[in-house]
Amino acid sequence: MNGSAVNGGGGAPGVERELVDEKVTFIADSSHADRFLPRISVSKEKSGPNARHSSVEKSFRPFTSDDMPRVLDFDELPAPPKDATMRFCEDGGTEGLKFPVRHVCVRGGFLFYFDIEDVDDHDGGGRFVSYLAPPLGVVPLADCDIALPPGGRRVFREHAHTDARNGYELVLIHDPDDRQGGEVARPAAFLVAQSLVEREKWVQALKSRAEFAADTKLRRKSGRQDVDGSSSMGVGRGGFKSSGGKAQKMRGARNLQAAAEAAENEEEQEIEQACKEFGVSGFEDEGWIDRYFATNNDLQATAKIDELEQWQVSIKKGVRGAVLEQYAYFVEASSEMTTMGKEVSSLKSMVETQNEVIKEMKDIDFGTAFADGELDSLASDDEIEPGALRRKTRRRRALQSNVPDDDQSDASSLSSSADVRSKRKGGEDEEGVPGSMEIPGWLDDVHEEISAFIKECRYSDATNLLFKAKTEIVEILALHERPTEVTLSKKQHANMNNILNSMDTLSERMCNRLVESLRRKNEALKQAGKRERADPSSIMAPMVSPCCLHDDLIPLQLLVRLGKTQEAATAYAARRSLLLLESLHERPISGTGNVDLVIYAAQLSQSFFSCLAGSVEGFLDLFQFQSELGSPSHDDHSVGNSSSSMMTAASRNVPPGALSSIVLWCDSELSKFSSAFGGTRILGNLALSPPPRSESQKAQSGKMRMVGAGFDEETQTSSSSKERQNAIEVAAQCVNQAFQYASENLDNIGLPLTPRLAEYIRSRLKGCEAEVARLLDGQWRHAALDWEADADPHHNDDHHHQLEDRNARRAPHGALTPPR
Repeated sequence: MNGSAVNGGGGAPGVERELVDEKVTFIADSSHADRFLPRISVSKEKSGPNARHSSVEKSFRPFTSDDMPRVLDFDELPAPPKDATMRFCEDGGTEGLKFPVRHVCVRGGFLFYFDIEDVDDHDGGGRFVSYLAPPLGVVPLADCDIALPPGGRRVFREHAHTDARNGYELVLIHDPDDRQGGEVARPAAFLVAQSLVEREKWVQALKSRAEFAADTKLRRKSGRQDVDGSSSMGVGRGGFKSSGGKAQKMRGARNLQAAAEAAENEEEQEIEQACKEFGVSGFEDEGWIDRYFATNNDLQATAKIDELEQWQVSIKKGVRGAVLEQYAYFVEASSEMTTMGKEVSSLKSMVETQNEVIKEMKDIDFGTAFADGELDSLASDDEIEPGALRRKTRRRRALQSNVPDDDQSDASSLSSSADVRSKRKGGEDEEGVPGSMEIPGWLDDVHEEISAFIKECRYSDATNLLFKAKTEIVEILALHERPTEVTLSKKQHANMNNILNSMDTLSERMCNRLVESLRRKNEALKQAGKRERADPSSIMAPMVSPCCLHDDLIPLQLLVRLGKTQEAATAYAARRSLLLLESLHERPISGTGNVDLVIYAAQLSQSFFSCLAGSVEGFLDLFQFQSELGSPSHDDHSVGNSSSSMMTAASRNVPPGALSSIVLWCDSELSKFSSAFGGTRILGNLALSPPPRSESQKAQSGKMRMVGAGFDEETQTSSSSKERQNAIEVAAQCVNQAFQYASENLDNIGLPLTPRLAEYIRSRLKGCEAEVARLLDGQWRHAALDWEADADPHHNDDHHHQLEDRNARRAPHGALTPPR
């Protein structure tokens, strides 16, 4: 294809010939600085009869709507994308940048954009388009770079506040070639596609045409028209005929609408025919082909192929329309669901508001409002005072004005309140009852204050205010019970009892929140410890466990002050169990030999028993702190003076339930230590099990016992292996270390658990407890006395007599060892 037209006699000699070449160019729009208008450049080359003399005439004419279908694309490049509707950036003057919707198409080296009212898209896909008016403007693609928003964004940051945010933006930037002699750069053109896929297609098409340097030509005209594009009727402004232009446009629109309806009906008929022919059940394509060629030849097959392709196009369009319709339904349903979600949220907020109102109404005590015979006086008034029937919503006062800082402030506040209560307001209080007691005003808001502190997790402030309110109310009720003229009215007395009951409810709520907070923190530390021990890289770096931090001290003290001693003991034991578990998993500072095993046993024992002693002391300090605060003591429920030890002296302030739970906890932790000590960490690495005895050895040993000559311990020891003897010696040294550190740390606090430890370790010695007991230091022989007595019943008589004498001497100490 080319863009030339030849007029004349077909090249016969003696006839003048005329060659016409039309191509698209552009000029700047005088009314819009950022817009360019397309023009047609017409070149006429005339040659004489002898073909020796020729002349070229060049002219420009406006671009009309009839020229758009004649604009040719580049044959060397792929086909351009279908016409589409995009937003095009335009200068709105005082209103700023605008992005109106335009009909956009690419032909050759230009991008044309039209007003959507001037374009009739018959099928909605941009393939069959009729142009009713010239384009609004054109964007030359030569020497242009196509850029996208940086960072993967949809639009440029400068256009985020415009309508461009609803699509995917791209920009065409003119980069003039310096070799063209100082060409001025054209303004950038911004386009906004409807989808990401559409933008990618257009970017590829625009880039390929921007790099292709060629003229955009027009196809040869059909019919007899003048070369300048005008007919005998003349061309009006805008490129279309001025005579009857508006009526012609309306007739064209009606004709196009009728054509679109006819095309839609035809597509429906084609789809019905395709369903009848191919929509039957059990359809086989090979059988259908055989039946077709049985009655038709190859020449007729070409027409059938075209028909089938047309059916396929109609089916695709129908499926696409159905998908778009379903998508529209989905979008509509999504918007409805969003609206419903907002309505549900508003209803939820309204329900919460109603619940708060109902709670406030439940707190109103109508009985106390009329307890003093005030019904008649209130009924006679025209208007009931709001403060008489419901609680006033007052502004929260500062905590410093209500919570005392020390004991002196407590004494001063109590004395001042007593002075205030002793005063009279002319012999009549605020309710008008003579001789009634004046109640401090801050007690009316104490419930809201404490509730606010609990919500803000300010438990210390809430506890201090709670105890202050309780003390004040108790003193007021005590003054009321005295036989004086100043007493509480019925309404005041009921109000004091209600406040006292609400204090108990708030105290219970605060205790539950403290216990739950401690439980969650202990569980989190437990899981974190498991993850750190499972991490192989944690061995390479020193680590301090967060369990060592005493960050639970304040919540535990608050629980003790509030009387929840059993819950405080449980939470305290749970955290210290984690600390003792960390000490049992402490990495050894020595190697793997026998000597190093004794060092590791000393390290493990020192770490565990020092932590255990510190935990017991910290538990006693909790209740010592409580007694120093001057709270109600537990002398009637504490342990009596059984000894002069530190634990017995400190346990006087500890309730028996908490004390028994901490003692049981110590016993369970001692069992865990024995399992670790007798497991793979210490004793499990030693060969302590006795070797198997053969039948001949059994018979020989029985005969020697019958004879009773030459049998002693040295003979039995010589039959054992040297490795086992060394293992027994190392085990004895390790047990010595455990007993020593247990005694040093626990005996000083009045908690002698060495006999209990000996009982737990005995089950881990694999039957060699008698040999280990003989190798222990003398100070621990009383703890391991049963090891030798119950190990072998066939010892000689002298040895049995020694055991009996030792038991007789150790009888006073035997009561310390718990029965097995």
